[in-house]
Amino acid sequence: MDLSFLPAYTVFTSIALSVAIVYLLLCWAVVLGNGVLRRFRPTRPASCRPGEVIHQALKITGRRLDQFRNAALLFGVAMLMLTLFGRLDWWPEAPLWGFGLIAFAATALQGFGVAKIVQLTRYRMRLSKLLEKHVAMAQRLAEAQLRGNRVYHSVPVGDAIIDNVIVGPNGVYSLHLFPPPVDDCESVALFNTDLLFQPNDVRYDLSQYRKNIGALVKALKDGIGSKVVVLPVIAIPDCLIEPSEENLPMVVSLESCTSFVGWKEPKAFLMNDELEAINRWLAKQSLETQSDSMRDVATLLDSQVPRPALV
Repeated sequence: MDLSFLPAYTVFTSIALSVAIVYLLLCWAVVLGNGVLRRFRPTRPASCRPGEVIHQALKITGRRLDQFRNAALLFGVAMLMLTLFGRLDWWPEAPLWGFGLIAFAATALQGFGVAKIVQLTRYRMRLSKLLEKHVAMAQRLAEAQLRGNRVYHSVPVGDAIIDNVIVGPNGVYSLHLFPPPVDDCESVALFNTDLLFQPNDVRYDLSQYRKNIGALVKALKDGIGSKVVVLPVIAIPDCLIEPSEENLPMVVSLESCTSFVGWKEPKAFLMNDELEAINRWLAKQSLETQSDSMRDVATLLDSQVPRPALV
């Protein structure tokens, strides 16, 4: 196309603005393309790291954040060029509504990009804080290992991920980390099978957590051929644990998360052959595949860190 009739600054500005917009569209196309092609790609092995789902979420959101930062940089350069040309009165003659339409479109696109970057950054900050708590809990679980137990982190069971599964002579324990849904949490207690956080009476529904425990029980039964009792334990950081008449699940603080080793339920005791079978099954389960889809990963994390609308 012959653009020689246009001023040089108009051509260069159009090219810069087009590159920024095309790059942003390509970022979206890559995300959508990965979603479509994911079923046809070989899945990668799962990891046994503490907070594995959070690691994956940080990896995916970090990649997206880099893409939008680059797009924002290109867009900013294009807008700077347009502003400079306007100050030099190099703009061609055009109707006022045309300039208004361009300004509105540019402002809307820029606002969306800024909102996207801000939400991604805040989401990653919350994920990083949660990962620190998972690592701290894993360090404390070393005490349980010294008492003859084996600890498995991030065990995939169906569509769920069990944060920690501890196996020992006293039984199988499922230890899950629940961060308080509010920052000013003073205390928490079990109330009508749910968690009740004070002082704002924030109720957290444990129905999905109980389904995940049921899925683990069923998977263990199918895996070793005999019924296994799983003792559920919930660890809540930065919150005082109030006593409750209900005893299932067991609720502990992050600092005392290893106190469950003193919980002895005769029905949960294991024989040596059962211990070996369960450990073999869990070791194999840790090598199963897991999803790298942000939608799947965020769904697993919604109970701990709600995902913003634009992430």
